[in-house]
Amino acid sequence: MHNPITAIILATLRKYPQGFNEYTLIQAIESAGLFDALDSNLDVALFQKHFLTMNALYQLQVSLWEEETLYLEISALRIHLDTGRVETNQIKSTAHTRLEGSTANNIKETLPEQSRNEALRSYYLDWSHYNSADEASVKQLLNSFWERFLNPEQRVTALNTLEISDNVPSPATIKQQFRLLAAKHHPDKGGDPDSFIAIREAYEILLPVR
Repeated sequence: MHNPITAIILATLRKYPQGFNEYTLIQAIESAGLFDALDSNLDVALFQKHFLTMNALYQLQVSLWEEETLYLEISALRIHLDTGRVETNQIKSTAHTRLEGSTANNIKETLPEQSRNEALRSYYLDWSHYNSADEASVKQLLNSFWERFLNPEQRVTALNTLEISDNVPSPATIKQQFRLLAAKHHPDKGGDPDSFIAIREAYEILLPVR
């Protein structure tokens, strides 16, 4: 299930290009009102905040690497998007993985060595660890997140960022525009990292469920 917090991570990456810590990210999520519906028990809510945040981070880490060959560094003290060039052999390895049909299980074969903490990634990508909630209740919570997070202004901004004139574009149109602009502004091709992150953020906002 796609986690709406990924859009806030991208917005925070634009605000703090040198990186930020988990506490700063959680503050940004709280400011957006996405944690308002969590358990009233303080201890449970703290775990839920941490799990939802880490789940979104690892989802984004996998998708950015698999789709863009960009590495998102994740630790409690520093969250940072490495927009530097990737070694040729890593790019080839990633391209091969895409052709074979990449999954969360084999992403570790192409992620940079320093990020290969498979135990942590597997834990936070497994929704069964999110207390005793079943799939339906987790999905309902994520949907309520989107309702709180999205507003007409954000949607208009996202459409403008992707240069889409249609107010209700199809998923195919959104994906096509994202791929076109992402290729143009990709940091590994000399593009501006801030523009690329803004494009990715708009994509996450316009395609909340996929």
